[in-house]
Formats: sequence, structure tokens, C-alpha cells
Amino acid sequence: MAGETVALDEETVELELIQLREDMSDAVRLMIRKRGGAVRLLNHPAFLACVVLVGLVLLVLGVLDGESARVAWGVGLTVWAVATFRAPGVSAARMLEANRHHGLLRITVGSQGVRTVSEHSDLRMGWANFGSYAESGRVFVLRSPDRAGNCAMVLVKQGVRGARGVERLRELLDRHLPRV
Repeated sequence: MAGETVALDEETVELELIQLREDMSDAVRLMIRKRGGAVRLLNHPAFLACVVLVGLVLLVLGVLDGESARVAWGVGLTVWAVATFRAPGVSAARMLEANRHHGLLRITVGSQGVRTVSEHSDLRMGWANFGSYAESGRVFVLRSPDRAGNCAMVLVKQGVRGARGVERLRELLDRHLPRV
């Protein structure tokens, strides 16, 4: 890794970063929002708040009426909604734990695709490995080309080098991938 360089052209954008939980949580939430349909609805904070409210009402009514079925439904709905709300953070923590040994990541995005170099790896992925991309305030998520469009790579905006780096990265991604 040390001393190795990648030939840069006018289209190349470089990033240097250490992955943070906040960035990974944002990426997971972004992927949930971009899936659409039932997944998006079931993970929406307003929907989850309503489920918690219904769960608490059932719990209170069940305790007052002495109906164990209502208590069980109330507890179940409340626990499910809280667990679903916390899932992106838990997923992000698991992903970071699995990849923490890589340390500092140097990512080069160019006309040929994406190259990631770390202490223990050198990975090159052509544009065919990605189907689309999504953007949030913190990250770009390069999605897999399959129908589900699961997360294939997270590019953290804070790690982009150079003036106009984020704009140049967005332009580069727009040239090679559809935005969702």
C-alpha cells in the first residue's frame, strides 16, 4: 500500500477515510429508503411510532382487563417496532466490526471503476459490479446490479479529497451509473 499510486486522469476522484458508525448507519438507512414498497413503509419512523402506540395501548388494556393475549400482543408489537428502528445502527456496528481491521481506506474512483486499498487488501471493481447509486447528506452508496440493489460499497463524502471533490464524484457516478 505504501508508495503505490494509481494513474490519475481528469475524471479520477480520490477518497481517504476510516469508516465510522454514523456513516454506515446513514448508508443502511439510505438503502432502506431506496428499496421502496413495504420495506420502506415498515421502517418509516412514523409508522414505527404508531405501532409502538398501538402496542402500549394493547398492553395497558390487557393489564387492566387481565387479558394475557392483549398483553402479549402489546409487548410483541412494541418490541418489534423498537428493534426495527434500531436495526440500521446494529447493522452498521456489525459491518464496522467485520471491516475494522482494514483501517485507513484509500479509494480511487475513475473511468475504469473503483479501487480500494487498505492495510490488508487491494480491491478493484469495474462499473459492471454496480447497478446504480444513491446519495444522502453523508454518503454515496453504490448498489449491486441485482434487482434488490443491495449495498455494494459506501463512499463517505467527508473522505473526498480536493476542491469540488464531492461535485466531481457525483458527476463521475452520474456518467457511469443511474441515480436512484
